[in-house]
Amino acid sequence: MKTTTQLGLFVVALTTVQPVWAADQTVTLEDGRQVILHDDFTWQYNQPSTKTLASEHSHSKASVTSQAVPLKTNSETQNAIPLVTASKVVNVSLSKPKNIQQLSNSGVDILLQAPRYTDGQLIIPTMLTNQGSKSVMSIALRVTLNNADNQKIESQDVTLWRSIKRMPDTYFRAKTQQKGKDIIFTVPKMNDYKIQTEIIDVELW
Repeated sequence: MKTTTQLGLFVVALTTVQPVWAADQTVTLEDGRQVILHDDFTWQYNQPSTKTLASEHSHSKASVTSQAVPLKTNSETQNAIPLVTASKVVNVSLSKPKNIQQLSNSGVDILLQAPRYTDGQLIIPTMLTNQGSKSVMSIALRVTLNNADNQKIESQDVTLWRSIKRMPDTYFRAKTQQKGKDIIFTVPKMNDYKIQTEIIDVELW
């Protein structure tokens, strides 16, 4: 109703100043829309051409497509970089079993617990604590087992924890504790071994 009133007043004003129009005229309303005033005092909205609409639609679609491409942030990239700590050789005793070693990196504590030997395998349980403010997605160690004379027996990389991204139930949450994967070596039984460990990966989310 307001638009119609505005157009009526505008037509009256134009006819007062210029009684005869030479051709159709285009005017812009307060709300930004354009109308065409004909020389017979009728009017209609100025509709963009089909070509223009198609061009705008194509441009809009292209914009949406480009925005939908996910970009990896700097923090995500940095979190995925493997982190390595200085390795240290420690004793592993089956005759006097006790917790072996604790390692820490990026707010994650890794405790190598008392070992046991079962069915031809040396088994070292692990306990993980997330002291940080982010969820932990993966933790990995490089473990080298030596005999009592510090001669290498075997080395392996062990993933102690792995979460699945976009599945929150699998996340290792901040300020919680989880049992990690056991470190297992199939080796001859000895009273004492030596072990060398280093953290090779901690991924946060």
